Amino acid sequence: MKKRTSKQIFAETLLELSKRMPMDKITVKQIVDESGLSLQTFYNHFMDKADLVLWVHKSAFDEIMDKIGKDGYTLYDATLENIRFYYEHKDFMLNALSNTQGQESYAKASADNLYQVLSRYIKEKHGLKELSKQVDFCLKMYSAVGPYAYAEWAFRMEDTTPEVFAGYLADIMPEPLKIYFSE
Repeated sequence: MKKRTSKQIFAETLLELSKRMPMDKITVKQIVDESGLSLQTFYNHFMDKADLVLWVHKSAFDEIMDKIGKDGYTLYDATLENIRFYYEHKDFMLNALSNTQGQESYAKASADNLYQVLSRYIKEKHGLKELSKQVDFCLKMYSAVGPYAYAEWAFRMEDTTPEVFAGYLADIMPEPLKIYFSE
């Protein structure tokens, strides 16, 4: 059995706490107390609670994106796996989207992370140093919609399969981006 890291323990604790209370009511002290780890350990890994909230999804998302191009794993496969993550953790995701604002906004942090990951993917896959202004703008807009689109599916479109929803995401991708993500 693989040993859990301190980061994983904090994440699991946050997931459990988020089942019982709104995200904005959860404190670092509660996370630390329920995890059985120290406050210093928390701050060795995270700047604040918002950093941990983002890390819960970011760590899984980064692993998903790292698979692209390996053993025939495509962006579509990554999208499906990310959709399943949202669904599997839908209570946490809705809590994070609904109960974080401003500098601690999960939606903003998640959109920023999505933009960074997809920007890096485009640049690496296509050997670019920079994105054109048009592609950069489209990618920022597409990334900003991402967290809300996933939440919409997880909470209001349960009769829509992950495969169909992944098709919807492909359909709303701006035309200037599609050439960068074609398989």
